[in-house]
Amino acid sequence: MNRIHCCLGLALSVALSTAQAEDKTLKLYNWADYFAEDTLVRFTAETGIKVIYDVMDGSETLEAKLMAGGSGYDLIFPGDTVGERLMRAGSLQPLDQSKLTALDDIEPGLKKLRTHYVYSNKATVPYTWGTIGVTYNAEQIKQRLPDAPVNSLDLLFKPELAAKFADCGISLIDSPDEVLAVALNYLGRDPRSGKPQDLAAASELLLKLRPYIRKFQSQPVTDLVNGNLCLSLGYSGDMTQAQRAADAAGKKVTFQYHIPREGTTVWMDTMAIPVDAQHPEYAYAFINFVMRPQNMAAISNFTGYPTANAKARPSVDPAMRNNPDIYPDDATFERLIPGKDIPQADMRARMRVWTKFKTTAVK
Repeated sequence: MNRIHCCLGLALSVALSTAQAEDKTLKLYNWADYFAEDTLVRFTAETGIKVIYDVMDGSETLEAKLMAGGSGYDLIFPGDTVGERLMRAGSLQPLDQSKLTALDDIEPGLKKLRTHYVYSNKATVPYTWGTIGVTYNAEQIKQRLPDAPVNSLDLLFKPELAAKFADCGISLIDSPDEVLAVALNYLGRDPRSGKPQDLAAASELLLKLRPYIRKFQSQPVTDLVNGNLCLSLGYSGDMTQAQRAADAAGKKVTFQYHIPREGTTVWMDTMAIPVDAQHPEYAYAFINFVMRPQNMAAISNFTGYPTANAKARPSVDPAMRNNPDIYPDDATFERLIPGKDIPQADMRARMRVWTKFKTTAVK
């Protein structure tokens, strides 16, 4: 009998050990192609922690999963304002700062930016970041307007200028919050306003632009490279990705990007641990792994976006780190508009303006 108990105990011990070994898995939720090609492989090789990488199709889906609870994820990558809403709703856990090894190395501009997020700044770690600005085909713009104000939103928001580029294609990022913030700021109004008079002014401005917009999309790179667009209001990484794709295809084309002199929005994607994460310790290990300068630089070089660790800069592609529109100086950073968790009533009002703008028939 004792032997039987002994054997049963040994079998149970082996079974538990095997289950624990198999369970050494980090479940994360992030955008597609948002790591370097070998990030996850090297993390597993170093730590023995396997990674299940689910691809996020939109911030709304992320919010819905987390708000409902029981998402099953150990680590997520919300945008700054999404993180703010999730923490306010109790969906994220405050981070133990003592378990994070690179907080002192965060870019100075991002440290200041984090202070705007009063709910989530202790529950998130910056990952990648960038601005909303103008990416354009340098030659096509020059052909149509040699003295084009490429560092100004006049290029888009003055109809007489936008009309000159309609034939080669203009696109806007498909994001009402970002476009309305940029438009309202251009008009000298509160970028995050929900006031009727402010939104009416923004609507008037955008509707004058509508006849010249070919596409609304958040990923214009393919169309830029294929010559279907020559001017796009969108993410700062679009230029780097478009140039790399064009070079790889042997196309003799130059893309450029500018932060508008009138100011624009700055965004920051972050890393956060859900309140019901099964393996938060694995999440901490991953955060600390990717925050190392060499790993952050590899991610930056692959994605085309700046990353959070200031010590990564020397290893970032010179075409990025030496570009003041990709890594803005302190003076430029002061002109950047942080995200804001806008009240639902204001969000609905802004969405109505955006829907009218997008659906207005082009004559």
